[in-house]
Amino acid sequence: MELLRSKLLKNINGSLPGSALALKPGVAERVSFEQATVLANIMRMIVLVGVNTAIFLGGDFVSRPSVTSPYTHIALAVIACIFACYFVIFNACTKWLKDPAHHQNASQFIKSILVIMGILCTFWGVLIVDLTLAAGPRQLSLIYGVIVACLAMPALVAPVSVAFTAWAPIAVFGLVSLLIRRDLPSDPFAIISFIGFLGMTGFAIIYLNRRLTERALDTVRIEENSEVIRLLLRDFEESASDWLWETDADLELQRVSPRLSQVAQKSPGELAGRFPEIFLGDMATFDQRVGSPVAKLTRYLADRSAFRDLVVPVVIGGEERNWSLTGKPILDKAGRFIGYHGVGSDVTAARRSQEQIAFLARHDSLTRLPNRVLFNEVLHQSCSHSEEHPIALLCLDLDNFKMVNDSLGHATGDAVLVAVGERIRGCIRDGDTAARLGGDEFAIILATDDVEEVAVVARRVVERISRPYHFDGRLVEIGISIGITLAPKDSKTPAGSLKNADLALYRAKSDGRGTWRFYDSEMDERLQDRRSLQADLREALLNGEFKLDFQPIIELSTGKMVAAEALLRWHHPTRGLLSPALFVPLAEEAGLIAPIGAWVLRQACMAAAKWPSHIGIAVNLSPMQFRDIGLVAAVDEVLAASGLAASRLELEITETTVLETNSQTVDALWQLHGRGVRVALDDFGTGYSSLSYLRRFPFDKIKIDRSFIRDLGHEKDDSSIILAIIGLAGSMNMLVTAEGVETMEQASLLTGYGCPQAQGYLFCRPVPESDIPTIMTRLHQTSQVSFPTTLQ
Repeated sequence: MELLRSKLLKNINGSLPGSALALKPGVAERVSFEQATVLANIMRMIVLVGVNTAIFLGGDFVSRPSVTSPYTHIALAVIACIFACYFVIFNACTKWLKDPAHHQNASQFIKSILVIMGILCTFWGVLIVDLTLAAGPRQLSLIYGVIVACLAMPALVAPVSVAFTAWAPIAVFGLVSLLIRRDLPSDPFAIISFIGFLGMTGFAIIYLNRRLTERALDTVRIEENSEVIRLLLRDFEESASDWLWETDADLELQRVSPRLSQVAQKSPGELAGRFPEIFLGDMATFDQRVGSPVAKLTRYLADRSAFRDLVVPVVIGGEERNWSLTGKPILDKAGRFIGYHGVGSDVTAARRSQEQIAFLARHDSLTRLPNRVLFNEVLHQSCSHSEEHPIALLCLDLDNFKMVNDSLGHATGDAVLVAVGERIRGCIRDGDTAARLGGDEFAIILATDDVEEVAVVARRVVERISRPYHFDGRLVEIGISIGITLAPKDSKTPAGSLKNADLALYRAKSDGRGTWRFYDSEMDERLQDRRSLQADLREALLNGEFKLDFQPIIELSTGKMVAAEALLRWHHPTRGLLSPALFVPLAEEAGLIAPIGAWVLRQACMAAAKWPSHIGIAVNLSPMQFRDIGLVAAVDEVLAASGLAASRLELEITETTVLETNSQTVDALWQLHGRGVRVALDDFGTGYSSLSYLRRFPFDKIKIDRSFIRDLGHEKDDSSIILAIIGLAGSMNMLVTAEGVETMEQASLLTGYGCPQAQGYLFCRPVPESDIPTIMTRLHQTSQVSFPTTLQ
């Protein structure tokens, strides 16, 4: 509609001249046509008046015996000529009005009338002078009245050239008629008055002709603009997506356009009815509440007020669509309402796009669940009313989802997330809220604080999420851990509730995953304790609170020490000796494992460099160290600084670490292996053991986890597993070290199974570096007796 309005204004303004009478090319012809038409109509009336005047005047003089014969003959001859001129004028005007293009164009018609009018008014002038010479005093008054009428008549004629052609002869002969009667008393005031009247009529001719010309020009402009508007409206209806609508005073729809009929999917006859019911149908089916679009439209129409871009629902072909309506009431000159004019457009697509954008702004595009933005809004609202309506907040985190992404690809990972979202949605009620916070993190807000009810939901979620998934013929299994907090019982604020749920989630993961835990106050205490310990950990390395212990690795066939494993210890200033199982995860979370690991590697190599050349050193690498792109350079630097041979260094990594590798870290391990550094797979059998790992990575050794050694001799399955591992390693030219050997029976069985190496309390507990020479000597002396019977 704005585009249409701008086009109209542009065309209208473009047609306006710089001055009132400045005509553009082509407009002069139209103005001449209008002037010719007006001239023809006026001239026919002038002819009738002029003929009557000539008859009356001639009859009056001819009937007077005082009029001498020569003047009478001249008057009759002139009147005959006047009648002839009137006949020619009347005939030409009549033909022009019937068919303006029959004989000549407008300018030619005006020129012809101008010539005849000049001749006619000349004859009138001659008649006036002739009759003045023969007239008596009473007849002179009649003649002067005719002169005045003849001078006033051209003011009605246009264009100005025709008007002055008629005015000039009358003015000249009229003045002559005043001057030629010397027998009458001279009246200079009469002459002056006559000259003033001439000036007034001349001015009137110019002024009125100017106005008539302007009126003709305005008529042309109106016609042109009407044509432009008509063309633009037709183009608007044919090419635009909008349509025009119009009603009468009774709001009955008028002049239905093809575009409106097409959009409404009804014929023009079917759209005959009252607006807006003819569009909306049964208005009772729409929302009529105060403020609704339909209610607003009804109020605007009742008040006869304008409205703009009002979006209302419309049912078209059984489908609800959205129309944007703009309307303006039309009033007549008396201010009475005569209907509405307006424009409409179908904004369904735009509306749906806006709704989609708004939906995606508050929902997860993958699972269609509420996202973190909408979740936070709901959580804030729920916590603010938790006193009247308690809630339970569940924070969910998928177990082992990273492995799915890494091993099966992100496409499968996304499919798993979508399926998880559907299963979570199926575990809750309509009044509850499930959201995806990001990655593999989800959350649920339950409208209850009943512990049993919440536990039922948590159990249902864990059970359903843990069911296998099938994608493209692949079986995918994951688990889920849940942390639960209640509001207002545990906290009344969103931040506090989220913190409590995270603490409970951490506890659930620590307790083995695949379960749920409710928040309790002790969790917060443990969190504070962890934070305190983590803060102390940052100072431990600087304060020299770390030390290394070494546990010998024994060759079972000889009983000799062949290597030692470096084990990190932390002597806390107030807590005493702390186990690595306690502080290593904290170091990984705090990003401190890299400098601590580098310190361990350097100290271990420096210590081993002092030992006999056949004794190796084993150092554990954390997953974060393993992913460090600078691992190879760090090892090279430590070996160069300590002088330790690369073949004496053994790096131990766990199966969990192997799962988190990429091609870059695999290349780093092969580089280390190429330098002679040995690589051992620690805790074999406790993770996700796969033969593909043994082929892919350059392992030199497999370490059997202590969980298989503990029941050796009592559990037949453990013996079978150990035999299988030893056989597998032997076929792949790998050494085997059994961890956690504590009894002679275990040592004897491992020796019988062909296990090359072992370590454990049976042989030696972890000892400081200073005790290693003594341990070497004792083991060497013991090995010269009978092993392992001497250890009994």
